[in-house]
Amino acid sequence: MNFVYIDESGNTGLNLKDSQQPVFVLAGMILPESKWFLLEEKFSDIAKSYLGDSLPDLFELHAIDLKVGRGVFENLSFEKQLSFRDEMLQLLVDNKIAIIYRRIIKSSFEAFCEKNYGPGIKVNPYIMALPFVCVEVDHYLRQKGNDELGMFIFDEQKENLDDAERSLRTLRLDSASILQTTNIIEKGFFIDSSKSFALQLVDLAVYYVRKYEENKLKLRVSDFDRQTFGKIEKLISTGVGSDTRDILEWVKNNCIK
Repeated sequence: MNFVYIDESGNTGLNLKDSQQPVFVLAGMILPESKWFLLEEKFSDIAKSYLGDSLPDLFELHAIDLKVGRGVFENLSFEKQLSFRDEMLQLLVDNKIAIIYRRIIKSSFEAFCEKNYGPGIKVNPYIMALPFVCVEVDHYLRQKGNDELGMFIFDEQKENLDDAERSLRTLRLDSASILQTTNIIEKGFFIDSSKSFALQLVDLAVYYVRKYEENKLKLRVSDFDRQTFGKIEKLISTGVGSDTRDILEWVKNNCIK
């Protein structure tokens, strides 16, 4: 069994003109059950080594809070913030945890939707990206073996939960759908990210995946963010492939109202 933790970065909903967040990324972190306890223990050890043995009851790792030294991280020096970040990302690298994601460039996405789906039609980038990630995760699991199953886990605090569950159900159960998944089981589970170390890790990873993609587009990215790219490249799963045309048609049939 594999737990697939889903999170996004750069989400501005239907506002596709936000110059501060020009790129949206939705990512799935695939965590084999055999590595779950080890990662939880190591996550806790790293956090305690920086914040003390008595972590706050409401401790939660958010990439932005860590980056700007906010909340529980306010007493960490900038150097320790970077070191904390790097140790958490290295934890994923050392355990060969795969990240599968989809990037959407907002500046061209609105025109794309109108061209493909009709004038005035707007699609939330999350809704467009999710079937790509689902199908890619399904392909990844099948490549590992037909008995490699995956269960999707989302942050319950995020919007689009109903759309996410509907998409998963259609991909899994609708025999008439042009897209189907075979190795993703059960419904999507929605949990409080403050109680899930894995959701906190994917929050950190997807933020730097977004910075990685912004850098590829020649957008402004700090040297400190670029320091993560070597680790991000080791986490990214590539070469799986999905038929873009089928996914676009699936979105049209199932998500456009």
